Amino acid sequence: MSPAMSSATQPRASRRGGRARSRWRTVGVGAGWRSTLTIAVLALLGLAWIGWPVWDSLTHPSREQLRAEAPWVLGALVCGLALLAATIWRDAGRRHDVLAPVAGLVLANCVLRAVLSPSSSGVELVHVLPLLAGVALGAPAGFLTGAASGLVSTVLVAVPAETLPSQAVVWGLVGLSGGLLVRLRPTAAWLAALPVALAAGVGSGVLLNLMGWAQETGSSTSHFHPGLPPSQVLERLWAYTLDTSIALDLTRGVTTAVVLLLVGRPLIVALRPTPGDLRVTTTQQTDQVRPAALERRGDRARLDRLWNEGTR
Repeated sequence: MSPAMSSATQPRASRRGGRARSRWRTVGVGAGWRSTLTIAVLALLGLAWIGWPVWDSLTHPSREQLRAEAPWVLGALVCGLALLAATIWRDAGRRHDVLAPVAGLVLANCVLRAVLSPSSSGVELVHVLPLLAGVALGAPAGFLTGAASGLVSTVLVAVPAETLPSQAVVWGLVGLSGGLLVRLRPTAAWLAALPVALAAGVGSGVLLNLMGWAQETGSSTSHFHPGLPPSQVLERLWAYTLDTSIALDLTRGVTTAVVLLLVGRPLIVALRPTPGDLRVTTTQQTDQVRPAALERRGDRARLDRLWNEGTR
């Protein structure tokens, strides 16, 4: 190979390495179009399922219907999470190791729920790792961490109920909310995650109340009543939340924010991928270079050399 051709290969190799880095960073700092589309569909369908009593309070499922349909919804959610994992892997350039941090966070969250998360007083740590996954690895990874850990931990520590799909989607949405901060630098993302943790605590409480609340009708202004427009349903739901779970929801949010304040920044830095994580060799970079592209770069290199010699 001529010197000109050799010099032409190097920029192309660098470009190829840059492309590989871009593929990794679509997972580590944002999302590729495949995983973005998948997470959008999952989030919208999950919210539609949970918010059924809001957008159509007259036809919302009864408790018996909810119990009968829950296994099908759960199966669809599991398939959706498998598809999300596959799209993350595809957007990262078919690298298997990109899912290792997500698997580790899911396992750690299951341990936290089993050991350090009592079911009373709202002192729970289960939102911490999904939020961190979203902040450090992007919204798809955050949603996958939250939803998967919600499913797996429930199977390990409790008897699955008809509300399990809704709970898993809510945990996934908590991780997705952390993904809104993925473009920020570590310190800024760490500080911005604190109010997000508080909002996630209250928001998740409202969403978790929604399905069970809609199964119990009543005459008070905080009870669900079929046939009301969405605005009135939301007003009654918020009144019910204020009467029943707001203290627990705020405690959950404060607990999450305190843990993030203590350990959030170093974990964000540790989880975010760096260029050193890229394992693309020069051989891999040049294998798929088209000869025509190399020839064009060689011509440009020769023209640059002739121009520089002529201007001396």
